Amino acid sequence: MRTDPSGSQRYSCAVSGASALRKWALVAFGVAVAVRWGVLAVWFWDLPIVEPGAPLNDNLYYHGSANLLAEGKGFVNPFLDRATPTAAHPPGFTVFLSMFSVLGIDSVGGHRLAAGALSASVVFPTGLLLQRAFGLRAALVGMAIAAAHPPLWMNDSLILSESLAIPAAAWGLYASHRTWEDPSLRSVLILSITLTVGAYTRSESALLYLLLLVPLVGFHPNLAWRARVERVGAAAVCALVLLAPWLIRNAVSFDEPVYLSSGAGYVVEIGNCDRTYSGNFLGYWHSDCDDGSAWPDGDESVVGAAKLERGREYIRAHLTEQPKVVAARIGRMFGFYRPLQSLDFDIFLERRERLHANIGLVSHYLMMALAAFSVPLWRRRTSLIPPLAMIASVVMAAAASFGISRYRVIADVALVVLAAAGIERLLQLCAARRSAQVVREPLG
Repeated sequence: MRTDPSGSQRYSCAVSGASALRKWALVAFGVAVAVRWGVLAVWFWDLPIVEPGAPLNDNLYYHGSANLLAEGKGFVNPFLDRATPTAAHPPGFTVFLSMFSVLGIDSVGGHRLAAGALSASVVFPTGLLLQRAFGLRAALVGMAIAAAHPPLWMNDSLILSESLAIPAAAWGLYASHRTWEDPSLRSVLILSITLTVGAYTRSESALLYLLLLVPLVGFHPNLAWRARVERVGAAAVCALVLLAPWLIRNAVSFDEPVYLSSGAGYVVEIGNCDRTYSGNFLGYWHSDCDDGSAWPDGDESVVGAAKLERGREYIRAHLTEQPKVVAARIGRMFGFYRPLQSLDFDIFLERRERLHANIGLVSHYLMMALAAFSVPLWRRRTSLIPPLAMIASVVMAAAASFGISRYRVIADVALVVLAAAGIERLLQLCAARRSAQVVREPLG
């Protein structure tokens, strides 16, 4: 009886590669945690969660709301009377921090440590995706980049939801690749679950259902049209079931419709006024856009609806300026328009360190260059739809709000995996060139 040694050899290589990936993923995770906690210890440990005299911020919101949730108060506004329902942000990051609060880790420092460890976990899905699509070498490169790339850790010490959005995006990319390899109902449902985690973290991530899942499954070449429709429908039902508790809670808690969050009106208002349509703040936001006129009596949904309408009124009155403003917003988001000024805004308004911001901008440019170089290899091994969808969702969010680099993290994750593939392609081209030179050399 003859045996096929090639099959056993492939199995042995796969097992060996998986074992090596597990080992190096743990190493990468340790490095990623060390980077994030080291930054926290050196630059942010003594940073007050709110500067004296400064307005209340999202850092305090997440920290305070998590502790209140752990106390059994529910999702209530930490800025008010500890009893007023809130949906100013989706609940995902608050729930994550509250689990540590329940365990007694409820201090500002404790929540900062938890956020750093959470964002460091991005190395696991990054490694899994790149190893399956491109091999162990690409996985090692991608995990190293994910551990050190500043845009993936600059928000952790400030206690912001981007710490959860980063690994959620990476798991979404991994689940997308698995769905492309095997478009089974199980794979599609897992993808829907990962996208729901993202939507529970940042509301604009809900765009990925339409930008990523629908085209990835709806145009999959190995599925019949009926199977495509059935899987997309099942994914939609799965997402609605998972989102239903939050949607129902908001429906009974607020006077005006609130879905994932009530913050859209606040964002639209502060991004649309004379100060953000020209001058130094073109494409950014400014507190002067809120002149106090859109603060009617009622809960935060009523206020949010008033602010949304006020922002829309300004947009309708300045339609001819929209191309300029939208271009500036997107340019700021990706570092193409007034990047040094945007750095100053990040340092002053986002409380980043100048060293981190400067290195982060250079690293961001490098990721974009390598990502563009990876496209031919990426198209051969998997689908470009998922990373491009994540980048497109950030573009759309910037166009509708304003250009702030913190809102770019979903695209940053996509750029990291694309850049790792770009480095893999460079290494392959270098190896091919060396091989060609050896062949051309005369023997003897």
